[in-house]
Amino acid sequence: MKVLFAALLATTAATSAFAEDAIDAEIVVTGTKFSGDFGEKSGIPIDRLPQSVQIVTAEDIVESGARSIGDLLRGVPSANAGSSRVSAYQSFTLKVRGFLADQMRNGMRQRYYEDVDASALSNIERVEVLKGPSGVLYGQSAVGGIVSIVTKRPQAEPAAHFSATFGSFDQKLVAFDMTGGVAPGLSIRATGEVERSNTFVDFQDMDRLNGGLSVHYAGEGFSANLVAEYTERKTGRYPGLPVVGTVAPNGGERLRRGLNLGEPAVDRLTADAPLVQAWVDVKLADGWTLTPRIQYQEFNSAFLQIRLRAPVTSTLIGRNGRIGREDDAYTIAQLDLAGTLKTGPVTHKLLFGYEYDRERGRFTQYSLDNVTPIDVTAPVYHYDTIAPATSFAFDSFYNIDGHAVYLQDQVSLTDRWDVVGAVRHSWVKASSGDWGGVAADRTPTESTIWQIGSTYRVSEALSVFAGYNTGFDVESSAGARAADGKPLKPEESNQLEAGLRFRHGDFRASLAAFRIKRVNALTVDLDNPDFSVNLGAQRVQGVELEGEWQPAPWWTLSAGYALLDSKITRSNDGDEGLRLGDVPRHTITARTAVAVPGTPLTLRAALSRVGSRLLVNGSSVSLPAYTIADLGAGLRAGRFTIDATLSNLFDKRYYTASGNGFAVNPGDPRTFSIRVGVGF
Repeated sequence: MKVLFAALLATTAATSAFAEDAIDAEIVVTGTKFSGDFGEKSGIPIDRLPQSVQIVTAEDIVESGARSIGDLLRGVPSANAGSSRVSAYQSFTLKVRGFLADQMRNGMRQRYYEDVDASALSNIERVEVLKGPSGVLYGQSAVGGIVSIVTKRPQAEPAAHFSATFGSFDQKLVAFDMTGGVAPGLSIRATGEVERSNTFVDFQDMDRLNGGLSVHYAGEGFSANLVAEYTERKTGRYPGLPVVGTVAPNGGERLRRGLNLGEPAVDRLTADAPLVQAWVDVKLADGWTLTPRIQYQEFNSAFLQIRLRAPVTSTLIGRNGRIGREDDAYTIAQLDLAGTLKTGPVTHKLLFGYEYDRERGRFTQYSLDNVTPIDVTAPVYHYDTIAPATSFAFDSFYNIDGHAVYLQDQVSLTDRWDVVGAVRHSWVKASSGDWGGVAADRTPTESTIWQIGSTYRVSEALSVFAGYNTGFDVESSAGARAADGKPLKPEESNQLEAGLRFRHGDFRASLAAFRIKRVNALTVDLDNPDFSVNLGAQRVQGVELEGEWQPAPWWTLSAGYALLDSKITRSNDGDEGLRLGDVPRHTITARTAVAVPGTPLTLRAALSRVGSRLLVNGSSVSLPAYTIADLGAGLRAGRFTIDATLSNLFDKRYYTASGNGFAVNPGDPRTFSIRVGVGF
């Protein structure tokens, strides 16, 4: 395995002429990084999880200079880091193994909470990337996997840390993290940050804040937790850049990355979201625990958006627009019973659960009637002199009520052999219609998904695992009906995966082969083009290798490689047999950190290679491959810390998908930031 890992490092270095100068470091092997249970809910030890998982810690966030959740995924070889944080909603472009990934917080799903501010990292203790569908414990979730966020926990020992970050494009950010015990058994923690910055895009400011308050109380026979968070962002509704002039020629020079082709005088995107989570672990007899959980969360957003459409000429780009707001409220209640049961020599670790979901949403939209095309060579902003004219489009509601029961059994057959089996059945009723009107009949759907997997420890260093996981998602189909009036089925997914894990001393690596299928996907009804049918299917298959090595106490290395082979296997949309959009065939990452002996200085570097990929499913337009390198340095001197990062060292120009075939989002140019902190 070391030979294989070393070969991967060598391959990575050969992918770019400057690789030798830009290998990176960010992930450092620690004693707790690969211990503990996954996701704050599963109860499955990470090293016995029959599914690939990768960890990013709070230290990694600081040391890498990450500015968003997408930046954190750059160290995950099968992940797509998505568009820059200047885009409206980064999460719609985050992918794992070729499909969208959902974000969870302390084991509970949110509804668009992550879309308010992709840069809200101040209250994150660790991020666990679980690869592949995983709906048994988490309910409806994306096909590609789960980005499981674990927030910072209160500590009894008092501590405080304050920091300020400054950087390119007039970045200004201040943050704090304070914790301590306030009474016997009672601890609290408060975190927060405020940013007031410009961005590399003309007229695109970034005003954002987030804060968190966590409370933990440990009593006799129980412990209670409260997590309250709030995020807010105010910026422009960036439209991206047209395909022509960026990834396709327009007969002239390539468009400048910072060009804003919206209407800066009126473009806006404001969003805020409160989130409250609470759970209590009650210890019962014989080692059983009863855990009620509840979460309430909102998503509130107002926007005026200009959208790029098809070009009128090679330099005159068509546009349209809309103005509106969205308000969602999402409640989850769960009740889990967990404990251990022995049947002869076999030990069962059981989890029984019930979940209730309640979602209420309202979306109001007006069309902009006097949007004009824009000349990319000499932009003239129409709304600088003329007020927007609007016409009513719709004012609608979207309601979901769901119930689910689930069961998970971890079976220890021997001290080396573990098996995990789980099943979930969900009942969902959805309705939609005009706000204030008569509610339509609620559309009922049901789904049964399951999981089976096993790990076997061949030796103290080597273990093998295999698993089959399934998932479902009602995001696109809930409340909708086919032409015959029957409810559309939830989209479903499954993954077959097998792999091995190796860990010896300061070396750790994993290798996995997988195949993910998405079935029941919506595609056009050829007999009734205004309706959809559940006939679509897609698949991604491939291999993934990642690992870490500490060849010396002062030197760490990590690297990864993913091969993703995507295909649309069934579709009525004219793209059957073609590749999926925004899925690179090859991705390579490499990172290193060197703690300079005898000094408080650490040097870091990173290299990321993303292969070419189609703009959208079956598109004739490709996004070019790109390689970006980062450099960093950290200094620890008593209570003070200084971390500097130079991202995209060689100022490589690259583009990411926007979700449609008319526009792309430019990647961040060369960016410098320095973070100064002090701890007490």
